[in-house]
Amino acid sequence: MKKNASTSIPLYITFLFVTCLFVLIGNAYSAYQNMEKLKFNNDWVEHNWSVKDKLKNINLLIMDSESSLRGYFMSGNEVYLRPWEIARTKLESDFKELERLLQDNPAQIKNLAELRRLYNSKTKIFESAMSTYREFGLTGIVEISKVGDGRDVMDEIRLLDIIMEKEENEVLASRRQKFYKDYKDALFFGTATNSIALLVLILFYRLIYRSFYKQRGIENALKIANDNLESTVLKRTEQLSVLSHHLLNVSEKEKAKLARELHDEMGSNLTAISMDISVVTEKLKDKEPELAKQLQRTKRALLDTVDLKRRIVEDLRPSMLDNLGLSASIQHYCEEATAMAGLSYVTDITEDFDTIDPAWSIALFRITQESLNNVIKYAQATEVKISLKRTDKGLWLQVLDNGIGIQKEAFTKPKSHGILGMRERALLLGGSFSVKPGEKNIGTVVEAFIPFKA
Repeated sequence: MKKNASTSIPLYITFLFVTCLFVLIGNAYSAYQNMEKLKFNNDWVEHNWSVKDKLKNINLLIMDSESSLRGYFMSGNEVYLRPWEIARTKLESDFKELERLLQDNPAQIKNLAELRRLYNSKTKIFESAMSTYREFGLTGIVEISKVGDGRDVMDEIRLLDIIMEKEENEVLASRRQKFYKDYKDALFFGTATNSIALLVLILFYRLIYRSFYKQRGIENALKIANDNLESTVLKRTEQLSVLSHHLLNVSEKEKAKLARELHDEMGSNLTAISMDISVVTEKLKDKEPELAKQLQRTKRALLDTVDLKRRIVEDLRPSMLDNLGLSASIQHYCEEATAMAGLSYVTDITEDFDTIDPAWSIALFRITQESLNNVIKYAQATEVKISLKRTDKGLWLQVLDNGIGIQKEAFTKPKSHGILGMRERALLLGGSFSVKPGEKNIGTVVEAFIPFKA
């Protein structure tokens, strides 16, 4: 038993496809992770700059407060105290913002607490200096400055600010180093995955390329085979047409020969027998009347045989077709056939057609004969009309009946030799043949057309 060819996709193509799919998904995921890391690192840079800005702002506010107090001590004008008042309200919110920014860094939180303590100490020193200035004047401030506690606190604030900024820079550097390491790893992974994807795509291209040219080769081979097959079919069809034409010619010649032999030899023999029977009958009429009657019955049977011979000869080769032409032969055959079948007929034949090719005459007569026989056998019709006309392009024959019609299956039945024979006769002369239902599906229409030769 022949096995059916497999229609599934080869396993290696599926493997390459799945590999390429996973490579592309991995590459996309890696790209997404790299973007997330870049965003994370960028957020940390902004976070670091925010911390450094806040530290600088706090340091600046403290320095402005110290400068404003000096101006106030030297001028006594309280306008110089405004930076100090602003610093007192602003520094608290800055410390809270720094505490929020540094909440994930315990070391920096500790430094921030120390910075807040130093700021509170500095605030107490400022308030104590202002009280001393209001009570003792500038002399008291000079005495306080000799002690130097304010300068020490300020130095500690500056040092702590530098430490915290350095701590932030170290965290940033550590994160930047980690980011560059991750970037190099991602670059390597991306390059590797892209290389694999490129390799898979090249393999796919080669497979498609080979499949395309293989398919093209198969198509060319099929085209050549189809052309050869069509050429062979055309040759065989031509040969069959020639053979069919030859067989029809041979058949007609054999029928004509047989008709002549039956007419000439058998006809003359039957005539001689009839004459002998008539002579013997006359001699025995008086002496042996019973034998004479028997011979008369024999003669009638002989005459029936002569009539049967005549009908057979006419079926084999209508003598009227050679003597009187196509029109008279069709008229005569229709008259005899419909009379025996009890049909009424109408002929519409415009001329005698004496000058047409004999092959055309016998073909049109045989088509008419076969069509009329089919009407008598199968149509259950009461009337038939035969039309034969000359047109500008050729001869047109139509046989129309009012019977039960023809079924579509009749065209394709293997034993529809009559229809096939009629069609073959028309086609061999370069014409066309059709059988179709009549108007309103009543009856059957048989049409044949034989064109004039150029």
